[in-house]
Amino acid sequence: MFCENCGATMRDGSQFCASCGTKVAVKVDYNYNRDLSEFHQRVWQDVLGLSATIDEDGFIDFEQSALGELHLFISEGSPECSRLGCRFFDDKIRTPSGDTYQREDLMRICNSVNGRERAKLAVSDTYNVVRASVELVLAAPGRMPDEALLRAVIGRAMTEIATAIDEFGNELEKLDSSTAPAS
Repeated sequence: MFCENCGATMRDGSQFCASCGTKVAVKVDYNYNRDLSEFHQRVWQDVLGLSATIDEDGFIDFEQSALGELHLFISEGSPECSRLGCRFFDDKIRTPSGDTYQREDLMRICNSVNGRERAKLAVSDTYNVVRASVELVLAAPGRMPDEALLRAVIGRAMTEIATAIDEFGNELEKLDSSTAPAS
């Protein structure tokens, strides 16, 4: 095995080149990812009752949910791992006075919630978009997840995201009340 960056000889199974430090690209059989995406699409649709499509990267996009925009990201390098993400807040949501929320305030709220909840919140680097996500490891490397296990995990993952979103809302209300003009 050779490093694609510097050409140095590497041991099979290496994750990084010992010579230049470049991360080794993991090659995954496309059919496995497609099969995995189709499996996830079928099971998640059935459990959530939401229609879903598979995009060109094998990720699953769901129709709008009560929580927000749901997406299931399947890791190309570790297809047994996935991340359920939910975009639930964007810059169209305004303060009570009609202003855009400050990115610093949103980040502070996310960090506060992240310290208490399993689902993690993050603010986009470019826009005031907030996403909640939860990481899922559903099988041994290179194996299809067990359908019964996946069905059992979906409800918990959705609950964790909903709880983090509720906590974000509670913190946002505190911010709004602390910055509201005195009457």
